Amino acid sequence: MSDPIQRAIASSADQWLQTHPAVLKLVQMLVWGSNHPVWSFVIFIVVVAIALNLIKLIGQLIEVASRSLLLAPFKIIFSLFKTIFKSLGKVSNLLSKKSVTANSTETLTLPAATTSQSLEQDKQQRLREINSRLEAIRQEQNELLQEVASIIAPDKQDELITE
Repeated sequence: MSDPIQRAIASSADQWLQTHPAVLKLVQMLVWGSNHPVWSFVIFIVVVAIALNLIKLIGQLIEVASRSLLLAPFKIIFSLFKTIFKSLGKVSNLLSKKSVTANSTETLTLPAATTSQSLEQDKQQRLREINSRLEAIRQEQNELLQEVASIIAPDKQDELITE
């Protein structure tokens, strides 16, 4: 009675192994390993070393990913502050330039061209504006010198009269 049961189990297991060739290869390797225990021990050690290195690599990957996720908000906030301070610096420079130009007689414009020809034209225009501003300053300086001379001249005449 046990002989037909054994044949039935063996035939069903054989059919199952034939339909699943990967498992059949694994079983064949186990049979070979049981016949060659030294080689199977060496293979086992190599497989364990590879598995441990894979586990270590996965651990490092998880550590780097978690560190990046934890530092990301701080990096975003830092870059946000950096851009805010840069823009505030540009605004303060712009406001200080506007206050300087508001105190002068003429307002100066910065060139906004992007091509080389228009940049050259803007440079020429800028030079003309600077030259006209220097002329205005020179005239104002001459007027102030004349005023100083007129203030000082009566004092010298008074000195000449008293001597």
